Amino acid sequence: MKVWVTMAGRDAEVTFRTEGGQLMVEYGGKEFHADVVKLPDGEVYSLLVNGRSYEVRVAQEQGALGVTWSGTAMSVEVKHPLEKMLQQVAGAKRHRGETIMAPMPGAVVTIRVQVGDSVVPGQSVLVLEAMKMQNELAAQTAGVVREILVAEKAAVSAGTPLVKIAPHAEEA
Repeated sequence: MKVWVTMAGRDAEVTFRTEGGQLMVEYGGKEFHADVVKLPDGEVYSLLVNGRSYEVRVAQEQGALGVTWSGTAMSVEVKHPLEKMLQQVAGAKRHRGETIMAPMPGAVVTIRVQVGDSVVPGQSVLVLEAMKMQNELAAQTAGVVREILVAEKAAVSAGTPLVKIAPHAEEA
Protein backbone atom coordinates (compact mmCIF):
# COMPACT_ATOMS: atom_id res chain seq x y z
CA MET A 1 0.00 0.00 0.00
CA LYS A 2 1.43 3.36 -1.04
CA VAL A 3 0.58 6.46 1.02
CA TRP A 4 1.72 10.06 1.42
CA VAL A 5 2.97 10.92 4.88
CA THR A 6 3.36 14.45 6.23
CA MET A 7 5.55 14.68 9.31
CA ALA A 8 7.43 17.70 10.74
CA GLY A 9 6.42 19.76 7.72
CA ARG A 10 7.86 17.29 5.21
CA ASP A 11 5.99 15.13 2.72
CA ALA A 12 7.17 11.70 1.67
CA GLU A 13 5.82 8.79 -0.31
CA VAL A 14 5.91 5.62 1.80
CA THR A 15 5.09 2.07 0.71
CA PHE A 16 4.00 -0.56 3.25
CA ARG A 17 3.64 -4.26 2.55
CA THR A 18 3.90 -7.55 4.41
CA GLU A 19 6.20 -10.30 3.30
CA GLY A 20 6.81 -13.55 5.16
CA GLY A 21 5.28 -12.22 8.38
CA GLN A 22 7.39 -9.06 8.33
CA LEU A 23 6.40 -5.46 7.68
CA MET A 24 8.36 -3.93 4.81
CA VAL A 25 8.55 -0.14 4.60
CA GLU A 26 10.04 1.77 1.66
CA TYR A 27 10.88 5.38 2.48
CA GLY A 28 13.38 7.80 0.96
CA GLY A 29 14.80 5.17 -1.38
CA LYS A 30 15.53 2.77 1.49
CA GLU A 31 13.75 -0.40 2.53
CA PHE A 32 13.24 -1.32 6.18
CA HIS A 33 12.15 -4.73 7.51
CA ALA A 34 10.43 -5.07 10.89
CA ASP A 35 8.81 -7.75 13.00
CA VAL A 36 5.70 -6.11 14.50
CA VAL A 37 3.58 -7.15 17.49
CA LYS A 38 0.52 -5.15 18.56
CA LEU A 39 0.44 -4.95 22.36
CA PRO A 40 -2.81 -5.48 24.32
CA ASP A 41 -3.67 -1.78 24.84
CA GLY A 42 -4.20 -1.45 21.07
CA GLU A 43 -2.10 1.73 20.69
CA VAL A 44 1.40 0.38 21.33
CA TYR A 45 3.40 -1.75 18.93
CA SER A 46 6.67 -3.57 19.56
CA LEU A 47 8.99 -3.41 16.53
CA LEU A 48 12.16 -5.39 15.97
CA VAL A 49 14.31 -3.67 13.31
CA ASN A 50 17.83 -4.92 12.54
CA GLY A 51 17.97 -6.68 15.92
CA ARG A 52 16.94 -3.56 17.86
CA SER A 53 13.65 -3.37 19.73
CA TYR A 54 11.46 -0.25 19.56
CA GLU A 55 8.18 0.66 21.19
CA VAL A 56 5.88 2.79 19.06
CA ARG A 57 2.61 4.32 20.25
CA VAL A 58 0.05 5.23 17.59
CA ALA A 59 -3.17 7.05 18.50
CA GLN A 60 -5.80 8.66 16.30
CA GLU A 61 -5.95 12.45 16.67
CA GLN A 62 -7.89 15.15 14.85
CA GLY A 63 -7.10 14.50 11.19
CA ALA A 64 -3.77 12.82 11.95
CA LEU A 65 -2.01 10.12 13.92
CA GLY A 66 -0.11 10.84 17.11
CA VAL A 67 3.07 8.75 16.92
CA THR A 68 5.59 8.36 19.75
CA TRP A 69 8.84 6.65 18.76
CA SER A 70 11.91 6.47 21.03
CA GLY A 71 10.43 9.13 23.33
CA THR A 72 9.76 11.62 20.51
CA ALA A 73 6.12 12.46 19.87
CA MET A 74 4.94 13.80 16.54
CA SER A 75 1.81 14.32 14.53
CA VAL A 76 1.72 12.31 11.30
CA GLU A 77 -0.80 12.89 8.53
CA VAL A 78 -1.38 9.93 6.20
CA LYS A 79 -3.11 10.27 2.82
CA HIS A 80 -3.86 8.09 -0.15
CA PRO A 81 -1.84 9.29 -3.20
CA LEU A 82 -5.06 10.35 -4.98
CA GLU A 83 -6.13 12.41 -1.96
CA LYS A 84 -2.69 14.06 -1.91
CA MET A 85 -2.93 14.91 -5.60
CA LEU A 86 -6.42 16.38 -5.22
CA GLN A 87 -5.26 18.42 -2.22
CA GLN A 88 -2.33 19.81 -4.24
CA VAL A 89 -4.64 20.81 -7.09
CA ALA A 90 -7.06 22.51 -4.66
CA GLY A 91 -4.16 24.11 -2.79
CA ALA A 92 -2.76 25.50 -6.02
CA LYS A 93 -6.08 27.27 -6.57
CA ARG A 94 -6.24 28.71 -3.08
CA HIS A 95 -4.19 28.44 0.08
CA ARG A 96 -6.50 28.75 3.09
CA GLY A 97 -3.96 28.85 5.90
CA GLU A 98 -3.71 26.43 8.78
CA THR A 99 -4.36 26.00 12.46
CA ILE A 100 -1.51 24.39 14.38
CA MET A 101 -2.93 22.07 17.03
CA ALA A 102 -1.37 20.30 20.00
CA PRO A 103 -0.50 16.75 18.88
CA MET A 104 -0.51 15.59 22.51
CA PRO A 105 -1.34 16.93 25.98
CA GLY A 106 1.39 19.13 27.43
CA ALA A 107 2.50 22.60 28.48
CA VAL A 108 3.38 25.49 26.17
CA VAL A 109 7.03 26.35 26.87
CA THR A 110 7.78 29.03 24.26
CA ILE A 111 5.83 30.80 21.55
CA ARG A 112 8.34 31.65 18.81
CA VAL A 113 6.11 33.95 16.71
CA GLN A 114 3.91 36.99 17.17
CA VAL A 115 0.69 38.04 15.44
CA GLY A 116 1.65 39.53 12.06
CA ASP A 117 4.87 37.52 11.65
CA SER A 118 5.48 35.84 8.29
CA VAL A 119 6.20 32.10 8.50
CA VAL A 120 7.51 29.55 6.02
CA PRO A 121 6.86 25.80 5.90
CA GLY A 122 8.92 24.00 8.54
CA GLN A 123 9.45 27.12 10.67
CA SER A 124 9.09 26.49 14.39
CA VAL A 125 6.20 28.47 15.87
CA LEU A 126 5.83 26.95 19.34
CA VAL A 127 7.53 24.58 21.79
CA LEU A 128 5.29 22.12 23.64
CA GLU A 129 6.59 20.05 26.55
CA ALA A 130 5.08 16.60 26.99
CA MET A 131 6.43 13.77 29.13
CA LYS A 132 9.52 15.90 29.94
CA MET A 133 10.35 16.18 26.22
CA GLN A 134 10.27 19.48 24.34
CA ASN A 135 8.61 19.25 20.94
CA GLU A 136 8.97 21.94 18.26
CA LEU A 137 5.69 22.51 16.43
CA ALA A 138 6.22 23.91 12.94
CA ALA A 139 4.13 25.62 10.29
CA GLN A 140 3.15 23.32 7.43
CA THR A 141 2.41 26.21 5.04
CA ALA A 142 3.66 29.72 4.36
CA GLY A 143 1.57 32.60 5.64
CA VAL A 144 1.11 35.22 8.31
CA VAL A 145 0.38 34.51 11.98
CA ARG A 146 -3.23 35.64 12.39
CA GLU A 147 -3.92 34.55 15.97
CA ILE A 148 -2.13 33.02 18.94
CA LEU A 149 -4.71 31.06 20.90
CA VAL A 150 -2.66 30.09 23.98
CA ALA A 151 -0.20 31.66 26.40
CA GLU A 152 3.21 30.43 27.48
CA LYS A 153 3.02 27.98 30.41
CA ALA A 154 -0.58 27.06 29.48
CA ALA A 155 -1.57 23.40 29.88
CA VAL A 156 -3.20 22.05 26.70
CA SER A 157 -4.96 18.86 25.66
CA ALA A 158 -4.32 16.91 22.46
CA GLY A 159 -6.13 18.63 19.59
CA THR A 160 -6.17 22.08 21.22
CA PRO A 161 -5.80 24.84 18.57
CA LEU A 162 -2.61 26.82 19.33
CA VAL A 163 -1.77 29.16 16.45
CA LYS A 164 -3.71 30.25 13.35
CA ILE A 165 -1.82 31.07 10.18
CA ALA A 166 -3.52 32.90 7.32
CA PRO A 167 -2.30 32.95 3.72
CA HIS A 168 -0.26 35.97 2.58
CA ALA A 169 -2.55 38.70 1.17
CA GLU A 170 -1.51 37.98 -2.43
CA GLU A 171 -2.36 34.26 -2.03
CA ALA A 172 -5.85 34.76 -0.60
